[in-house]
Amino acid sequence: MAPLTDAVIDTVALVRHLDDSLPKAAESTFRTAENGRGTLYLPEIALGEFAYLALRGRLGLAHPRAAVEEVIDQVRAAGYIQLSALPPTGWSIFLDLDVPELHDRLIASDALARGVPLVSNDRDIAKVPGLRLIWD
Repeated sequence: MAPLTDAVIDTVALVRHLDDSLPKAAESTFRTAENGRGTLYLPEIALGEFAYLALRGRLGLAHPRAAVEEVIDQVRAAGYIQLSALPPTGWSIFLDLDVPELHDRLIASDALARGVPLVSNDRDIAKVPGLRLIWD
């Protein structure tokens, strides 16, 4: 049986999951959670970034608002994805991180506070000490 695996997912991981274009390790993390062997934490800021990009036409969706509403409904219904706010312990981590983008800083802080890896291909986040990324 596959090991229990929890992880935080970033915006790119969410988009690539929706497109069925995740690389092998990231895809395996999603499949493990879908099979009841883990939880994927989706930071609220990542969902907000997804909605913002979709509504601005940056994701090439024919009906952006409808697509965003559908994704929000899917996240709510998925037992393996949990919409998450930064845990209280994450704010100390947030203050100490040297990550320039607000959303990336919040997402990295969430993963570090939970002590779980982050499903991401972000090169800036990859430089965060102690943060393990899952992608390739």
